[in-house]
Amino acid sequence: MDVFFAIIKGIGYLAVFALILLMAHFTSKFVAQKRIQAFEGKSLKIKERVFMSRDKEIVVLSYKDKEYIVGVSGNSISTIDSLPLRDGYNEE
Repeated sequence: MDVFFAIIKGIGYLAVFALILLMAHFTSKFVAQKRIQAFEGKSLKIKERVFMSRDKEIVVLSYKDKEYIVGVSGNSISTIDSLPLRDGYNEE
């Protein structure tokens, strides 16, 4: 009888663990969706990102009628270049 209760207890622990994982999954999807909705409709758009290393990346941004190439590292952001936005490349 003790073996039966041990098996039931183990199954209960696995069920609780699976429930926690499921809740974490749906919570992360919910937060990601809210984050996307918060940035919709803004005039600043990230067009492309290239990660150079773990904490360094180059980002192409489009804002109003210009594109900006920006270098981003752990503690600084630098504008590398700005270009006029060409027709056909605006992803609105």
